[in-house]
Amino acid sequence: MKIITPESTEHKEIFDQGAGVIACDGKFCAGLWFDHTPEYQGESIGTIGACQIDDSPEASVFLSDCANYLHLAHQCATVVGPLNGNTWLQHRLVIESNGRDLFLMEPMEPEYFQKTFTAAGFSVLSEYSSSTIDLTAEQNNYTSMTSRLEKNGVTFRSIDPAAFEQDLSAIFDLSLISFSSNFLYTPLAKAAFVGKYMSSRNHIDQDMVILAERDDKLVGYVFCMPDLMAHKLGKKPAVIIKTLAAIPERSLSGVGTVLVAKAQQTAKAKGYTEAIHALQYESNSSLRISQRFNASVFRKYALMAKSFS
Repeated sequence: MKIITPESTEHKEIFDQGAGVIACDGKFCAGLWFDHTPEYQGESIGTIGACQIDDSPEASVFLSDCANYLHLAHQCATVVGPLNGNTWLQHRLVIESNGRDLFLMEPMEPEYFQKTFTAAGFSVLSEYSSSTIDLTAEQNNYTSMTSRLEKNGVTFRSIDPAAFEQDLSAIFDLSLISFSSNFLYTPLAKAAFVGKYMSSRNHIDQDMVILAERDDKLVGYVFCMPDLMAHKLGKKPAVIIKTLAAIPERSLSGVGTVLVAKAQQTAKAKGYTEAIHALQYESNSSLRISQRFNASVFRKYALMAKSFS
């Protein structure tokens, strides 16, 4: 197995994502991460991502060799894949699907990835799912929940185009609080987060980014975007419920549900007939919220892991 270091001009796009080295063996190739990776069971993990593999036994041997390299050369007790270093970047493979078309920014590795990783000694570490909500169907009424929150001083508004960067900064700060306990979470630099969304602000529908505030401080938000893949394929118009976050306080119980309800009401008024609740971790509170809206799961995903302890 050939190990390529960052000094090489090969595979620049993978090194730009923070890969420590790139492993190649004939037609097989993968990025290997071992610095600034998430922690699992109190130790930093190694990760395998950007995989160019097939479903042959040789590909499984290659993945096993990659895991052994991370363990022996960089003392990684656990190796996770497919994961491009951290969960802000591409990760997960598909373990179950009803054949629904790909939605915008959905990670969709070939079906054989699970078989190849399993044959290399990996097993499922965590599961995720994506589901749909029929916006043309009658939805539950959350007026009383909304009224309770408003009586407790919570207000709701769309992101402000005139204070876009300021609102993004508040969204970032809240995300750090809300997501800090998420599985395999690693913080992202504020400048990178704000810059990413500032560069795409012209493609963001301000009505579909809804903020919840109390005492002029952000306590929750939902970020939605149109599924441009559905539009491209001529399918029924869908909106993606991409990110949901809220301060975990008892007095704010229900704010996530209300944010999703408001987002879906807005989407329906704009002509969307379907909402996609995207890429939800199996034990995340947002998954429970989806169930309140009679969500129908259409795809399941997993991260795979190989342990050397």
